[in-house]
Amino acid sequence: MRVLSWNVDGTFPPQGSPDQITDQIGWVDSLETPPELLLLQEVNPNRRDLWQELLTDQLGYESMRDTLDIAVEQGNSNGHITATKGELELIGTTTGRELNENTTRTESDRSTAYPEKLLVTCIECGNTTIEVLNIRAVPGNSYPEEKLTILELAYEYIEEAEERHRILAGDLNTPQRELADGQAITYGYQRDADLQQRGVTAELKILKGLGHFGMIDVFRAQHGYGEVSSLSVSHDGRRIDHLFASEDLSPADCWYSEIGATYSDHAPVIAVFDI
Repeated sequence: MRVLSWNVDGTFPPQGSPDQITDQIGWVDSLETPPELLLLQEVNPNRRDLWQELLTDQLGYESMRDTLDIAVEQGNSNGHITATKGELELIGTTTGRELNENTTRTESDRSTAYPEKLLVTCIECGNTTIEVLNIRAVPGNSYPEEKLTILELAYEYIEEAEERHRILAGDLNTPQRELADGQAITYGYQRDADLQQRGVTAELKILKGLGHFGMIDVFRAQHGYGEVSSLSVSHDGRRIDHLFASEDLSPADCWYSEIGATYSDHAPVIAVFDI
């Protein structure tokens, strides 16, 4: 199974760019081996029909879920699309709206003003059921508390849900940088005093804490830390787009596409699993 996760930069122009979308779809179409599972973040809802037409007619995706209606209802900018084809069957959907309502917060009752940034689906891959979290954490320099709430909702959802195979991917806007020994320097240290500890905890729980649930950072599991030969940044010199997965899904490879990065301000992350 091949997975591609990509922030497609749908914010500017505000109405969405048909040329950019067409070029992005054309690049995915040019891949020698197409992804069976496609996770898109920051999809402009004003171009929903174009996205759906190209994903279905040109790329052959047979099943899609999105949060674009929620983005419009909230008056926010962009949402997500999760699409499958081939042997993958998409069987269920949860959004940030349901997470706001159903997740029991351990510290306080929090909810996000950006529920379209969380899209949870379940897929069947042969005899294996996989829960897929398609996420984008809003930038902490503009929305510090909202960023933390999105990360907390995602982590607490996994923590409270039943044990199962999972993939969590998307633009997490963290870390600030990674050290050669694997340590992550988060943006939480830059937050005001009242949010600093919460910020560090929320970011590290996603970056390092998913191991409690059998999940690994697929790129680092393949390439290690320190100097790596393949592209290890996804946006503005940082590796803030990630793909975590249950180790039992047998990840075989993972990389960032330098060519894909020419069609967005983020590089797509691609992973291959031998399920």
